[in-house]
Amino acid sequence: MIYNMLNLRPIAKSLQEKCEKELNEQPERLVSDIKAIRDWLQKQPHLQSVKPSDQWLLSFLRGNKFSLERTKEKLDMSYTLRTLVPEIFKNRDPLDPKLNEVLRKGLFLPLKKCAKEDGCRPMFVRLNLRDGPLIPVEQLMKVAFMIVEIMIRDDDNFLICGEEVIVDLKNIGMAALSQWTPALAKKVVMSFEKALPVRMKSIHILNPPPGLETVLNLVKAFMSQKLKDRIFVYGQNLNSFHERFPQELLPEEYGGNNGTVQDLSDYWTHILESNRDWFLAEEEACSDESRRPENPKTTSSLFGVDGSFRKLDFD
Repeated sequence: MIYNMLNLRPIAKSLQEKCEKELNEQPERLVSDIKAIRDWLQKQPHLQSVKPSDQWLLSFLRGNKFSLERTKEKLDMSYTLRTLVPEIFKNRDPLDPKLNEVLRKGLFLPLKKCAKEDGCRPMFVRLNLRDGPLIPVEQLMKVAFMIVEIMIRDDDNFLICGEEVIVDLKNIGMAALSQWTPALAKKVVMSFEKALPVRMKSIHILNPPPGLETVLNLVKAFMSQKLKDRIFVYGQNLNSFHERFPQELLPEEYGGNNGTVQDLSDYWTHILESNRDWFLAEEEACSDESRRPENPKTTSSLFGVDGSFRKLDFD
């Protein structure tokens, strides 16, 4: 009854139990909690273009363990970054030729199977960037965040149970690694940690190339200690990886039975293309910093940078 009143989709019993046990969800309070967040949004002069669905607000409440204050902070930051980080959060038309080319490469692939009904959602990242023209890392991150937003909206395992990310760097080139600057690293990390209701359970990095340590140390500098402790790097021998992550959940090319890379790529290309209208509408849902009651947020105030950093140098 409550889900019908709020236009929410029902979830499996095991997921509902996890919500109540781990996320502090109280079904009898959903109506009042979502109303409290919506009332707050309507009173924010800088967020008047923001009209989120009940499901979107519930996602943020769950991602913040039903703390109303943390939910407000993360929603505010989410819409603020859409304004202040346009290189990632603007011009997100999945049919744009350059963006569509990145999408069809299948670099960011949420896997269809979880280890169990109330298990984490595995995300497979394969940065096969050695061949062909260098793809701007901002374009890669734009596609990644687009997929993440669809998962926040539609994937209950991802939102309630968290995600496990497997990153294969076997075919990444040094030119691609060198695109990471301190400014971009801080923007990406802040977007994941401070602006989205994402529960990162672990990050597994396979086949690390020379020079990765430099980039990883740069990115870690902006991470919370909790997230740093959840990063695992493996060499060529992946036995220790398979002890932590079931091999059968990987794509077929990696010894699993969780779909082929091409099938997954085609599937996620279709998902984003079919949500084109949603992405175009979301383009308008962002903060108007000129109307913020307190001091407007700027790139400098959030990231401590105005200009661009030089690209990384590797020995």
